[in-house]
This record gives sequence, C-alpha cells and structure tokens, in this order.
Amino acid sequence: MGQETAERTVVGILEDGDGRPVVGATVCLESGASDRSEEEARTGPDGSFRLRPAPGTGPTGMLAAVDRGRRYRLPIAVDGSERVRAVIVPPDGIPLRVLTPGSAPVPRRFGWQALRRTPDGLVEGPSGDASSPRFSVRGLTPGTYALVVWAGPFLPMVVEPVTLDGTLSLPLLTVEVTRRGASMSGRVLDLRGAVRANASVHVKPEDASLRLPERRVSCRADAGGRWRLEGLPPGRYVLVAETGQDAPTETTVRLLEREERAVDLVVGAGATA
Repeated sequence: MGQETAERTVVGILEDGDGRPVVGATVCLESGASDRSEEEARTGPDGSFRLRPAPGTGPTGMLAAVDRGRRYRLPIAVDGSERVRAVIVPPDGIPLRVLTPGSAPVPRRFGWQALRRTPDGLVEGPSGDASSPRFSVRGLTPGTYALVVWAGPFLPMVVEPVTLDGTLSLPLLTVEVTRRGASMSGRVLDLRGAVRANASVHVKPEDASLRLPERRVSCRADAGGRWRLEGLPPGRYVLVAETGQDAPTETTVRLLEREERAVDLVVGAGATA
C-alpha cells in the first residue's frame, strides 16, 4: 500500500477566485510529519501542476500554495484520476460559480449577500455584484453564513451553511439558479413629462415574511430616466420612486409569476394607489 501511495500523482489546475489561472506559484502537498511533501512544483502558463503525495497520504491532502508572497492552504482530493481544480482565495472569501439554464442568455449581473448566523438569528453582512458567473465573495470574518446568490432575472438562491474558519481557502462553491422571477421596468418622469435621471427606485414586498436582498429590490434610473428591477417573486409590492427634490410617488403593483410589467413613475404628484 505504501508503494502505491508513493506512486500516485496529483495533476491539477490552480485558479484564483475569478477563475483565472495562477501562473508561477509554488505548490506542495503537506504531510503530517513535516507539513511538506518531498517535492514542490511551480504552476505553468495555464496554472497546471503535478505533485506526488507522500507515502501514507490519505484520500484528501492539504495543498499549500505561495503566490506573490502570500500563502494559501486548502484541502484537495488526491486519490482520483481526474484533474484537480484548486482555487485559492484569502480566508475571508468564498469562490463562487453560478450556473444558469443553458437555454437562457447569460445574465449580465450576478449578485450576492452574506447573512451571518448568530445566536439571535441571521444578521445582514457584506454584499456585492459581479459581471461574470465566476467571482469571489470577499470581506467575511470567520463564522457560519447563509449566502444569498442571484443572477439576472432569476430568483435568489440561499446556500447554507457556509463556514469560514479564517485560515483555509474554501473550495469552489457551485450555485444553480433555475427559476425565473418577475420583472418591472419603466421610466421616472416629472409632472411635465421630463425624464428624471438618477432617481432612486425601490420595491417593498407587502408580505413582511419575504426578505429580499437590498441590491435585488432597488436601483437608480439612468440618464434617460430608465430603470429595471428583476428576479422578483410573485406577489404585491409597493413601488417607490424618489429624486430628493420632488415629492416621491408610491404605486402598488401585483406581480404574477414570471410577469414582465412596464410601469412609468411620475414624481411630484404625491402618492398613488
């Protein structure tokens, strides 16, 4: 058995949290006795590496990688015949890959929000956006989280528990979004019909039990007064538009499943029903 273990070879690709190959990094497999295998390797132009596990290494090993002076540690499988994908992110991050239905266009916006689990329940933490389906969540302290992930017009997905210990890089987390949500879009206008650029648009679910990430329910109008909110569950919402100068407007909207609703919002006219 020791002979077979010594002859095993781990072939892998080293990537960063955004899916880019990490070139020229030093990698090794730690062993229990010396915290280092007998050999080191440098990753190639495509991030590839090849290592032999030390005798006695089990089915999972600890890969240590040094890239530009920073050291990362992450567990990897060492007993499989397939190439290993090793993703290095700082201990405050989670590497993500979001899958959407192959028949749908690739979304242009991907979002996330971390909810930290505490004895008193979930507490909102950092959030962010990305423009591609491979990205890294950052800025998290050690702890256990529920991670809300959304993509374009698809409904948010909650992944939990996700635990960070503050020392290891987490493996790549794959999230699949499949259910398309409803959407609303339109323009923000004043009483004279002129567009109001940069107006704030926000929707509030009437169902108090429905919690949606702030980035999912708010946006700003562009230079032409156009706005769009998507990936919303069906239900009743209060739609609010504000400019900071005119009186805000409130409109109640009921959205059906996967409905695409066009709504122009007129500020300065007071509340409407």
